[in-house]
Amino acid sequence: MLANVEGFVRLLRFRSWVGWLAIFGVGSFIFGVPQISNVLVVAFVFSCITSAVFVQNQYFDKETDKKNPQKNMLPLATDDVSSKTSLVIMVILCGLGFITLTFFNPYLIPIFLAYFALCSAYSTPILHLKGKPILDIIVAGIGSGVFPFLFGLLAANQLSLDILLPSVARSYQCAFLCILPLFLFQVASQIFQELRDFEADMNDKIQTFVVRYGIKKSIRVATIMVFLAISLPIIFGFLNLFYTNEFMLWYMLVVIIMTPILSRFVSLNKNPTKEKIEALFNFSMKYTPVILIIIFAYILVLRLYLP
Repeated sequence: MLANVEGFVRLLRFRSWVGWLAIFGVGSFIFGVPQISNVLVVAFVFSCITSAVFVQNQYFDKETDKKNPQKNMLPLATDDVSSKTSLVIMVILCGLGFITLTFFNPYLIPIFLAYFALCSAYSTPILHLKGKPILDIIVAGIGSGVFPFLFGLLAANQLSLDILLPSVARSYQCAFLCILPLFLFQVASQIFQELRDFEADMNDKIQTFVVRYGIKKSIRVATIMVFLAISLPIIFGFLNLFYTNEFMLWYMLVVIIMTPILSRFVSLNKNPTKEKIEALFNFSMKYTPVILIIIFAYILVLRLYLP
């Protein structure tokens, strides 16, 4: 019984998307303190739909995961959870999410449907955007960076359809300037994940970004995106482009605190060997959610305790 429960929990792969939940939190609090009950309900819906997405991804990738030494311990690949059971779990999770939205705020249903459809297009055999270079990392960046932030904004009622009003137009501009570094950061994270699967994807003839452009070039692109994502909020602050300028000094302090992590990241990117690529992936998996959680905590503290 305990083994079954453990298999079901691993099927949801919470560790893989906990950083997405942190981005949702950033979107919820970055422009003001929201009504907490609203945020919790939308966070529950987001968690259900995201878990369903990861279950679906494992369902379609079951056979390739079995041949991938990095993923052959996933519950579907090891048959700890059957394909039929995984589909039932996916339907239940989607049902919980969309039924909750129906009673809470049905106006959010279209954007969650768009999120689920985009993530489904990434892994389903019909479109399989995972196997289309450049599109694969763009879709991953939108699905894991843009949508969670937008869900946070919507949970906090920070977006309106009255875009002709100056204040509303300004809020969309600010949202875009916040989304851009998150998108770039998540694109880089996706590239690091593809690095670990390089050999398995190449053997299965899956044309990911890394397979198409090679390891060294992919690492170079990902590194540039990471440092651009870190630098953009500072640049926007100095240019006075949005009204979170009071955050800039504290943001720079956070960047300084994370300097040891960034230094380790740079060292792993030099002369990438097979061992270093594995270490780079492990580093990304370990510190990407940590960095996003730190950023969320920073936003939360500033919103709750600073005037």
